[in-house]
Amino acid sequence: MEKSGNHHANESSETHDHKSEDHENKQHSDESEQKLHSSTPESESSEQSLVQVMEAVDDFIKAISAEKDPIREIPPAVEPFPETVDSLVSKMESSGLGRDETEDSVFIDAVNRISKSVMRLRELKLDSTPVSSWLNRASSVQHRAVSLLDEEFRHLLDRSREEKKKNNNNDGNNSDHNNSSTNDSDRCVLQEHEVEEEESFPDFPPESISTLKKIAGAMISAGYEAECCMSYEMSRRHAFKEELSEVGFEGINVEDVQRIGWESLEGEIASWISIVRRCSTVLFPGELSLCNAVFPDQDHASIRKRLFTGLVSAVTIRFLDFSGAVVLTKRSSEKLFKFLDMYETLRDLIPAVEQSDSDLIQEIKLAQTRLGEAAVTIFGELEKSIKSDNGRTPVPSGAVHPLTRYTMNYLKYACEYKETLDQVFQHYESNQTDNKPEPETKPKQQQRDDDEEYKVSAFARQMIRVMELLDANLEIKSKLYRDPSLRYIFLMNNGRYILQKIKGSIEIRDLMGQSWTRKRSTELRQYHKSYQRETWGKVLQCMNQEGLQVNGKVSKPVLKERFKIFNTMFDEIHKTQSTWIVSDEQMQSELRVSISALVIPAYRSFFGRYKQHLDSGKQTDKYVKYQPEDIESFIDDLFDGNPTSMARKRN
Repeated sequence: MEKSGNHHANESSETHDHKSEDHENKQHSDESEQKLHSSTPESESSEQSLVQVMEAVDDFIKAISAEKDPIREIPPAVEPFPETVDSLVSKMESSGLGRDETEDSVFIDAVNRISKSVMRLRELKLDSTPVSSWLNRASSVQHRAVSLLDEEFRHLLDRSREEKKKNNNNDGNNSDHNNSSTNDSDRCVLQEHEVEEEESFPDFPPESISTLKKIAGAMISAGYEAECCMSYEMSRRHAFKEELSEVGFEGINVEDVQRIGWESLEGEIASWISIVRRCSTVLFPGELSLCNAVFPDQDHASIRKRLFTGLVSAVTIRFLDFSGAVVLTKRSSEKLFKFLDMYETLRDLIPAVEQSDSDLIQEIKLAQTRLGEAAVTIFGELEKSIKSDNGRTPVPSGAVHPLTRYTMNYLKYACEYKETLDQVFQHYESNQTDNKPEPETKPKQQQRDDDEEYKVSAFARQMIRVMELLDANLEIKSKLYRDPSLRYIFLMNNGRYILQKIKGSIEIRDLMGQSWTRKRSTELRQYHKSYQRETWGKVLQCMNQEGLQVNGKVSKPVLKERFKIFNTMFDEIHKTQSTWIVSDEQMQSELRVSISALVIPAYRSFFGRYKQHLDSGKQTDKYVKYQPEDIESFIDDLFDGNPTSMARKRN
């Protein structure tokens, strides 16, 4: 392994206080000594010798750091140190790091000491032959030791990934054997298993983290920062690639976005959302946690940021490429909610990459803004579709118009994203305001009205606008009905449907406000009154006492005509309006009750007062077609959308 080109620049980055170093080295030596006490008699002598040599090296490093006198030769106690470290390298090559924490510490302490010695002597640029000879030997051993550290570093990083892959394969085999049926309990177990996996990512035992941290510190102190970072980044990139491959990230093809149909693209978007959310909640935080654990020192902050940015940026840019391609597809109303899902997904991604380079965060925000602008445009398509819905065929029986159903269901679903849509429209309005010239001064009253309106959220203003457009369209459509009564039934049906949708959705109700809802209820009552006046006003006039008496006596011909007119009008109303539809059961009941309360008392009074003036027998039956109790029965037939034969009903 070759040292990085900036080796000599990194040599001077050692800024720790010498007293702190002495304390740290003494602590490591004490740990080594504890290890010696538990060693076998055969190894005790050599390990005591190692402790003595390392103490001598500490004194040597302190001496050359002070630079009081030129160093002409290497102290005898320090002279064999390169060979001592070389033997440790040979020993660790056979046993490997990460198996015995104390042995690892002894080895890394030795590497740190020889690295410090080499770096200090190089800084002094001495021309003493004995010193140069020792420096060459020490440099060679240092290079061999750091090469071993680098190899062990990569091995420890990769081992976790290989073990996870092995465990996943075993889990897959077990699931193939056990999951012959797909009942609910099996699915619950799988979900719990997935959650456990997510919580443990990346899966490194504490002892491995400790060893990785020591190796990274030793390599960086030795001037091999570039090599250490390269090994770390390559290993974690592979791990990340495998992790994303398992959840189908490779299947998302940006080039196909413009070619495939919306249904297929919806599936790709759903996969994209799932993967990005997994990165936001599990993979990116896990990588940041690992990076902080392996490079914890305060002076490693730039290393952590650079490594984390490198790991997440390549993946994130691919995420953004996909969202950018989706934004360029043809806009249509059904795409709104997927666009909002993507917008929210990118918004939630930002906190997960806050520790990365700021340029990456700006890229995410830019992609998010483009999705928001697309959402505004798509929502605008709803307004256009309402304006352009100018069909000249009225809905049969005055029922709820398909446009009303579509619009209200669309808005109800949109209100589930009300916070996001408010954010999107607020950003859009802000941009529009920034691009507009300064308006002229408005009258005080108009300014106050505008201020009151501005208190409503940006999305609420859009909702009110859509409602106004829908109302205007329904008013035009109501005029397609020739019968004024049916016109009011149509307006009542659609108005009631709108009101029930608003009352049934907390989100819409909160957006529109109570005063707006009360206004809708008032309009519905007005339609109701208009219907009664238009339909039953003339019927009630038939039962008016005016004109019935001539010279103080009831005129039978006039009375007969009145009963005859009532029968004709009531028959026609029943025949026609029993085919009309009032789909809301409560409103249907309210209409029937109000009609009964209006008509039955008047008819009963008229019937009771004037029936006696008609001759009994067949002539009476000819003019008096309905008994008062019949009226209520026939009123109950109204608005069913199912015509009933009156003759059959009477029989």
